[in-house]
Amino acid sequence: MSRRDEIIVVRSLAESDLGIFSAHRLSATSKQRAIALTTPVARKLLSAQLFENGGADMDLICVYGGYGNRELRNIGKVGKNWRLGGRKITANACAFLDSKDFVLLRSVADNDGDQPILMTFIGRQRERLLHAGIVASLAVEFRDSVAVLSAGSDAFHALSAAFPAVPADLAVGAPLAEDDAVSREQAAGSDGR
Repeated sequence: MSRRDEIIVVRSLAESDLGIFSAHRLSATSKQRAIALTTPVARKLLSAQLFENGGADMDLICVYGGYGNRELRNIGKVGKNWRLGGRKITANACAFLDSKDFVLLRSVADNDGDQPILMTFIGRQRERLLHAGIVASLAVEFRDSVAVLSAGSDAFHALSAAFPAVPADLAVGAPLAEDDAVSREQAAGSDGR
């Protein structure tokens, strides 16, 4: 297998994206239970075959605050839109996230499902300086509330220091099966809602 370059996708969360978090489900105005992605992001993130097939279930590791979870999450086309879906994210720290905060996805470009994707969040309330730095430094790169940073760029280098590659203890092994995911979430400090 040849080495593929990494990318970091930075997506500014919209109000409609917040329904993926259990902490926001009661107050969410949208019934959407996924994070919206743009077609150019899906084209860069997924292999040509997965993109043409309309997406796939991908091995996704979510790390935020004290929360860590690994499971299959769907990145797929719903109508004309691309979404990152799956079960609700139960991390208590996600209650502090709001629209205009950021979700970051770190992956190899053209991922065909053989490499995990790492996901985290940057919020104004808890990561104020990092959030402000992203706003200031990526203003030119944002298109439709998203920026794709390629390995080798200054922006990628700066963000990769704060958002390292997949942690070794989460990268080993396959994603959790449905039955194991609940106990792993609770062990990671979720509220179980």
